[in-house]
Amino acid sequence: MEPASTADQPTVTAPFRVGDWIAEPMANRLTRGDDVRRVEPKVMEVLATMAARPGETVTKDEFMAEVWTGTVVTDDVLARCISELRKALDDSARNPTYVETLRKRGYALIAPVEHDLDLTATPFIATPQGDGAAPLTGLDVRRPVLPTRTRPVVLVWGLLAVAVVLVGALWAYRAGLAGVRPLASVPVTSFPGDERDPALSPDGSRVAFAWDGGVPGASEDERQFDIYVLPATGGGTPVRLTMQPADELSPAWSPDGSRVAYVRCGSGGECGVYVVDAGGGPEESLVTSDDLAITDLVWSPDGSRLAFSGRRGRQGAFSLHLLPLDGSPPQRLTAPASTYPGDLGPAFSPDGQRLAFVRTELDGRQDVAVVTVQGGRVRRLAREQKGVTGLDWTPDGEEVIYAANRDGAAGLWRVGLEGGDPRWVALGTDGGEIAGPSVGRTGGLAFARQLVRSQLVAVGADGAERAVAASTRDDRQPTVAPDGSRVAFISTRSGSHEVWVAEADGTGARQLTAFGGARVSGPRWSPDGRTLVVSARADGDADVFLVLPDGTVRALTDSDADDVAPTWSRDGEAIYFASNRGETWQIYRVPASGGDAEAVTVGGGVAAAEAPDGGLLVIRPNRRGLWRLPVVDGEIRDVRAEQLAVNLSPADWANWSVVGDAVYVMERRYDRAATIVRLDPATGDRETVAAVADVPEDSGLGVFPGGSRILLSRLDRADSDVVLVEDFH
Repeated sequence: MEPASTADQPTVTAPFRVGDWIAEPMANRLTRGDDVRRVEPKVMEVLATMAARPGETVTKDEFMAEVWTGTVVTDDVLARCISELRKALDDSARNPTYVETLRKRGYALIAPVEHDLDLTATPFIATPQGDGAAPLTGLDVRRPVLPTRTRPVVLVWGLLAVAVVLVGALWAYRAGLAGVRPLASVPVTSFPGDERDPALSPDGSRVAFAWDGGVPGASEDERQFDIYVLPATGGGTPVRLTMQPADELSPAWSPDGSRVAYVRCGSGGECGVYVVDAGGGPEESLVTSDDLAITDLVWSPDGSRLAFSGRRGRQGAFSLHLLPLDGSPPQRLTAPASTYPGDLGPAFSPDGQRLAFVRTELDGRQDVAVVTVQGGRVRRLAREQKGVTGLDWTPDGEEVIYAANRDGAAGLWRVGLEGGDPRWVALGTDGGEIAGPSVGRTGGLAFARQLVRSQLVAVGADGAERAVAASTRDDRQPTVAPDGSRVAFISTRSGSHEVWVAEADGTGARQLTAFGGARVSGPRWSPDGRTLVVSARADGDADVFLVLPDGTVRALTDSDADDVAPTWSRDGEAIYFASNRGETWQIYRVPASGGDAEAVTVGGGVAAAEAPDGGLLVIRPNRRGLWRLPVVDGEIRDVRAEQLAVNLSPADWANWSVVGDAVYVMERRYDRAATIVRLDPATGDRETVAAVADVPEDSGLGVFPGGSRILLSRLDRADSDVVLVEDFH
């Protein structure tokens, strides 16, 4: 169905009055007296769309055409915006005074709307006199535009009564006009290549960051990140602090701004923490290790220690660690579940007594959490279905600000130490993902603006690569139908994660599901090529769904736990999936026709598939490799598990596929390069099929019949720049 034309409808951008509120679309603000509320941009666009035709029904298609132009979204996204708008207006869906729902049609704005507010007239002064107010000077009071729908509305048209309402609202609007504009952001860097991990100096005058040098045509192996320092206002030549042939990342300022610490990791996996004067000079080694992976470094406000995320070896979860600067060894502070990724991105509170961080679950769900520097109980402040890309504290230590992607739009949110609903931060940017927010001690905010996408690539037997179903959005986790005629994959080209299908050559791509903002992952074809199985977090917990040929979805599980990584049995009669419904992650099996799920493993599992020669292939939650469980007395048993000679981590749950009598595995390296291996599980023989670069962690791996082509996701390199918001507190 084509969206209804809205060409004859005006776009409302000027301030207008709706009921008791002054709406300012360009600032995403609602004002009533001294009550000033900020809303998300899409929520304001929904209100402005209805304000252009008060009292009239605005259909869902009209909303899609006007608010989400060029992007396909589902009704759930619109419903969420309406819900947020009602909350901001103190409205009720059951007894509405502002927004009325017209079942199966759309929504209508039923409150009086007044356009053409004169907010540039001579300033006025309101002087209280009893219950009234002084006469207005220079205020152009216009007659409200009334709803055309029939509805009992009591209106008092006395000039004094109107003036009382408008004086308070407009005075508050004018008094806070400078503050209601989105916070202006200016680029600090605009170099070719990737500039990431920005760290704003304590006084806000300088930014330290990692940069790969932007060498044109450089391969992943040739790229090298070094630490640089630049004035926060931009301009000038950046000062390069590191010169070693390895990647240096995650700069952290000393409290007095005189030194910069950073992480260096070599190609063999060895990592260390180093420190150097902020103006350059010889470096000092603080700690080095061959088996401790280190990332996300931060310096305590009192200068006595550093904190970082680390893990022993190349498996399991990251934990927070404290590194005293008196020469003592690192101390582990948190103990997340053993599944990757774990605890990342620590940030010290201004008083140095707490660490905020991101706790990441196996399925991608992320919590903004806080723990004291003494350790102990971890408190969750906020939960996001999709990736949180960094956080920091506000200068007063009362809130945590974090970057996340909601409904296909990247943004910043603030949440208090008691939790509650995060508040959106109005930010003037020109698109892209927001990552690594860093707040100065006295204010100011730096972050990395990333323009990165993943595209599907088919790799032939000769190593030649070709784009498949190309788009300008993010495409991942491809799977190939058993007969090789079609492919399915996860894409955000509709604005949120959905299942898309296309012909084998990528033509005819179309959206199959409409989960509407749920985190969808891991599509797999049934043996007959008619049905797909996926995992989707539609209402808080992840469940397994069947996707029928017409796009209809049917829930196969409905538990209070997370059910992820589903695969079909070879006869198509059952679905295997991983779940944490017990105390640990295990593999379960449920009939494809529905019914109760039964546990298959006792030794843990985060992904599984039936082996070509019988048994079950399993990825364990806390061990590398692929494990084969045997069939005992006609049943798969988690006994005498055999480890196969492949290098998989728990994070690679999507990066392998069983095709015919072989298992294809993507063995990733830390530098985003990977080797595709064909393994015979019966003999253990392995053969290298292809070598690829720039693969994301959850690429996915699809294989055409006979291994004729490999389908995977590749990161399209794009610029990542450092941006500064000066007026942030």
